[in-house]
Amino acid sequence: MGQASWLTEWLLPAAVCAAVAWVGLIYRFREDGRLLGTVRSAALAVSVVLWTSGVAALASGFLLPHASSVPPIAVGAVAGSGVVPRGRGEQTSGRALMAVLTLGDSLLLASLARRLQEDRADWCDNLVGGFHDCWDLDVFSDEVKRHLLMRVDVRGRTGRSRSNIRREITDRYKDVQTAAQRWAKAETDIGKTCLQQCRPRTREEERRAKRAFGEAEQYCRHLLELAHTYGKRSSDRKIAELRARHLPLRRPMAMPGIPRPRRLSLAGLLRHRR
Repeated sequence: MGQASWLTEWLLPAAVCAAVAWVGLIYRFREDGRLLGTVRSAALAVSVVLWTSGVAALASGFLLPHASSVPPIAVGAVAGSGVVPRGRGEQTSGRALMAVLTLGDSLLLASLARRLQEDRADWCDNLVGGFHDCWDLDVFSDEVKRHLLMRVDVRGRTGRSRSNIRREITDRYKDVQTAAQRWAKAETDIGKTCLQQCRPRTREEERRAKRAFGEAEQYCRHLLELAHTYGKRSSDRKIAELRARHLPLRRPMAMPGIPRPRRLSLAGLLRHRR
């Protein structure tokens, strides 16, 4: 009887709480990142589940002897649901009880939210890094846009949600394209000026070109955030393959101030030879 009582009053609420808390974490951070994306984020997510389960087990073990009408499963479910975000209109006495039961979750959840943001930023930085100019960056962003648009029609998404995601992908890609065009114009103007005056670039001209390229990089990161938000870890390899396909391995020699021209197709090369 003692072992059965221990299982009922301590282990059962902890197990129920762990399951409910994990589902709550998935719901809470469904658009903020991947709970198992990195070792640190996974460790924080597991810490939230273990802490909440421990509090549920303690609450059940010490409170149930004084409140026998409360089932142990209910204690675990209530404590586990404490990780789910609440609206302003839901601050009732029951919510206050859950806040007490999940007292340490606020700090862990805040740390987890920051960790997920840093993971996504690092993921986007790693994919954008390595491009020397906007020619290949623009082509890469176009491939990412097509990759994302082909995966919008997921079962379970409403038609309105699909339309919103398509519009968001298209708008962010247009931002990359516009920034890349500004960079190309800046490079062309600087190149013409340097050729006409027979001089290298000035520090101000270098700053203009780097700033334009940095804006294009930032907009490309903004586009990649959608791939991290709506995509799965299994699709990360495809994004990495697209990047490797357009990442320049060797840069041709060029005159200072002259942007690298766009690649010509095979048909264009044949016409050029004729």
